[in-house]
Amino acid sequence: MKLDLIRGFAEYIDEKNLVKSGDSILLGVSGGPDSLAMLDLFSRIKNKLKLKLVVFHLNHKFRREAGQEATFVSRTAERYQLKAIIEEYDVPGYIEEKGLSPEEAAREIRFQLLFKWAGKLKINKIALAHNRDDLVETIFLNLVRGTGLKGLTGIDPLTEINNLEIIHPLLDISRKDIEKYCHIRGLQPRYDPTNEETLYTRNKIRHKVIPYLEKEINPGLKEVIARMAEIIREEDCFLRELAKRNLEEVLIEKRGNKIVLSLSGLKEIPRVIRRRIFRMVISTLKGDHVDLYSYHYQAIDDLILTGSTGKMIDLKDNLKVKRLYDQLIFDQNGFTEGYAEFNFKLTVPGEVNLPGDRVLKAETSPYFTGWRKLALKPEICLCDADKVKPPLTVRNRRPGDRFTPLGMKGVKKLKDFFIDEKIPERERNRIPLVLDSTGKIIWIAGLRIDDRFKVTDKTERFLKLHLKGD
Repeated sequence: MKLDLIRGFAEYIDEKNLVKSGDSILLGVSGGPDSLAMLDLFSRIKNKLKLKLVVFHLNHKFRREAGQEATFVSRTAERYQLKAIIEEYDVPGYIEEKGLSPEEAAREIRFQLLFKWAGKLKINKIALAHNRDDLVETIFLNLVRGTGLKGLTGIDPLTEINNLEIIHPLLDISRKDIEKYCHIRGLQPRYDPTNEETLYTRNKIRHKVIPYLEKEINPGLKEVIARMAEIIREEDCFLRELAKRNLEEVLIEKRGNKIVLSLSGLKEIPRVIRRRIFRMVISTLKGDHVDLYSYHYQAIDDLILTGSTGKMIDLKDNLKVKRLYDQLIFDQNGFTEGYAEFNFKLTVPGEVNLPGDRVLKAETSPYFTGWRKLALKPEICLCDADKVKPPLTVRNRRPGDRFTPLGMKGVKKLKDFFIDEKIPERERNRIPLVLDSTGKIIWIAGLRIDDRFKVTDKTERFLKLHLKGD
């Protein structure tokens, strides 16, 4: 890219659809050459695109110069007539507490604070100043650690986290051109001396590996790697969209910290797409940055192909995956066992509040034609009111529970009924049972009415039971 970067910068953000007219953008500015150049470039297109720009800086307390850098960023923002948010956080203390690397800890805190201020100021985008050299270094870093296609894309121009767009508008600009631009514009950036040290893996790649490959193999290495990343990104995007469509087809349930997929449906999907589906599901439950490895995904695949019902694997941080009949269940709560016992009296008319933000309502009504259509709804029970001996009780299962399923003459154990209906063990305690004063089960809510309380041609009044919120 030419030294006159403004045209190339504008073309890149337009090509990648990173910025629209009227956008509000929180600029992550460290005071180094990259972020300072980004600030200057955005300021030059600000009026044309009617942008609202706010500067954000984190004093992470890594170095003695950190306070001076914060002051420098604040004064620079003032010179551009922009609002500046200067945050201070004891990142070294956070590293000690969490056992993270300096890079991981700084990143976590930086994003926490960026999200906080974006929400407070009603900003819709965050701009970070990673350049083309950063992209290439990230690809090499992912390569030596082991990666799939996603890792070979390096850094995406645009990602979405917590419904907020994160943009990287400098990915098409080299570090050398940025430094020249800063010199020409008189920006006087601050330099972090730790970037020159070779203690960290990224710096070894930056100062030793890439220069060696440029000298001995290909002087245009960075340009080649950046083009490769763009091609892989397009292919990765295609596969991601394909995986999304497949996920929609196999999704059975998504509720709170649990996602249930069809096991038979997953078996029909090619392995490469299955793994992407796993990543999407886990990302939904744990957040966008999932620290799992290839053997985790292989364990899930083995569970689908060779596991038996009831088998469970423990992934990480209380995230578990369980196979139950034709279901594969991902649960961030770690499959805590169902619900504690509950037992409520239910008057007619009246209602009771049940665990799980559910309500069970009871009322009577005269017989009406067309009742069969209403009775088909699983959340509704219509039975013969004159066969019921009030008051009613609503509780969950107890050992020895039996009933006569609609259409049968004999008595069936509730446990056997649940097994036949393929109700997972952990779900059984949450299912309400409605009983009359004689102890007979009238309705297994949402599943089956007892044959002894069914409507006949002699029925004159209905007892209507309605389970809401299940």
